[in-house]
Amino acid sequence: MAFGVTPAGFARKRLPEILAELEEAMRLVFGPGVIQTPESPLGQLNGLFADLSATHWEIDEEVYNALDPDQAEGVNLDRIAKLRLLTRAPGESDIDFRNAITNAGRARIDMSDLTQALSAIDGVTWVQTYVNDGDAADADGISAHSVAVAIIGGDDDEIAKTVRAYVVPGIGTYGNTILETTIEGFCRSIKIVRPTIVNVTIEVEVQAQADRNGCPPPSALAIAAGLDEALTGATPPRNGEDLTEFLIRQAVESRYPNVQVVDVKASRSPAAVAPVPIAFNFFEIMAISADRITIIPV
Repeated sequence: MAFGVTPAGFARKRLPEILAELEEAMRLVFGPGVIQTPESPLGQLNGLFADLSATHWEIDEEVYNALDPDQAEGVNLDRIAKLRLLTRAPGESDIDFRNAITNAGRARIDMSDLTQALSAIDGVTWVQTYVNDGDAADADGISAHSVAVAIIGGDDDEIAKTVRAYVVPGIGTYGNTILETTIEGFCRSIKIVRPTIVNVTIEVEVQAQADRNGCPPPSALAIAAGLDEALTGATPPRNGEDLTEFLIRQAVESRYPNVQVVDVKASRSPAAVAPVPIAFNFFEIMAISADRITIIPV
């Protein structure tokens, strides 16, 4: 069996294999009758040398894995990310950062890299990237062969530099805000979407019942808190996404199987609520807060 760096990866020689090789080498030197029991002096030396050699093999394997994003951890993972122009977001775990580096489960690698880089900018609280590969403007108004970056928070200069690093000249940018950037004397205008944050008021009528185990349904306050968490957590509504009954129903009923959404009303605060949907254009994004959510049991 081959050890060390192989086409299939790194094969570490383990302690039993090392010890067996040492004992065989001793038999070749001193003859087949040489005493190498664990209690014998030669056996003790064999064990010492084998242990030292096994430690070196373990170190070699760690060095090899330090350059593998599937194996690296902590600082070593950060070093690998620099090769992809990526920076770990505050609080991002090794697992999530590793997925960002390897693009696990992501179809558009270029856009996921840009999103990851923008998310790492200080002050950025939300970012979404869009691309129109077509020959005409799409339904959101994004020009043909253009990229749109919708972002909340962050410094304009840092955002412009990051977008420029990922969006090559010849690919257009789309948005309602123009940023100017200069690198090595060359100027370029970058458009981004700075969405208008629209506070919304939501009123939901629900029918709740005990679950199959006889446990009581969640309270109205708990349902409101759960709805707020679902719509402000890892996957909040995007810019231009309408507030619909389906959006609310999915958020509530997927979290609370024993709660059924009966009716949904909403409004742009502070207007009075009315039956949904509430429409938002591409330059707007809804903002949900628990103190503007009312749950009415029926």
